[in-house]
Amino acid sequence: MHHKNVVPRADKTLGELNAEWLGCTMCTLGKQRAAVGGQMVFGEGARRGIMFIAGGPGENEQDQGRPFVGPSGRKVLRPLLTALGIDECSYITNLVACRSCVQQYDNAGQPVFKPSKKGPPVPLWKDEDPPQPYVTACAPRLLEEIYIVDPIIIVAMGVAAAEALREKPVAITRDRGMVEEITIPGATFRALLTEKKRVWSRGLTPEGKFSTPIERETVKYLMVPTLHPAHVVRNLGDKRPAPEGPFQCIAADVRLAAKIYERYLFETEGIKPTGSSDTLVEINEEE
Repeated sequence: MHHKNVVPRADKTLGELNAEWLGCTMCTLGKQRAAVGGQMVFGEGARRGIMFIAGGPGENEQDQGRPFVGPSGRKVLRPLLTALGIDECSYITNLVACRSCVQQYDNAGQPVFKPSKKGPPVPLWKDEDPPQPYVTACAPRLLEEIYIVDPIIIVAMGVAAAEALREKPVAITRDRGMVEEITIPGATFRALLTEKKRVWSRGLTPEGKFSTPIERETVKYLMVPTLHPAHVVRNLGDKRPAPEGPFQCIAADVRLAAKIYERYLFETEGIKPTGSSDTLVEINEEE
């Protein structure tokens, strides 16, 4: 997902970043959002903590302009963060800031409609992982967002997020819970030395000048892939332990991220863990 045109600015705020992208219609998702009067969904939460990244917002999120306020957020992600005591040190966002969805049709090829409180029935749309062109279009925003938030660890929720961040295929049931490093563009540059002579200036350009090539620095972050909360919601009745039960899998992966964050605080600031990440987490099927 690295984007050669991404130029993070060390002093930029999240508010400034969001203002730059507000109302964006550069891709089809933005145009669809604008057509229905939906809101862009930017990230929210705390910097320098645990960053949660999923594929894209759904209908509820587009209506309210906030990430994970629909069933997957209300039933799984947000209660999980609260139960583990990490809700105040977490940041939640998506690969894309606009809803990615497709219209539903019945077996006869006719569009399916649903009742509307505001008027006649409206077409039924189903959320889907954002296609690669839209992920690429929104990548500069996300990469800058990661740089500004500067998390201690990232939790990639779902295949789309994990593959975009690690830039290679993911088998989520196999790779979930495995901590790895990812890199994103930084805000500074470094001089590229020659391999043998270890000097910066080299050769002559066609204009008769020496070449002094530079390269953008990168920033490394720890990342752990996990299941998407929407998948967990669809399987709330499955109460098997990890690695089979979806809820216990995502709970174990988020708990791992919490422990890494706690360990970081202890190593850097001497802050001892509260023990909340060891809390037993139960599934809430009511609502």
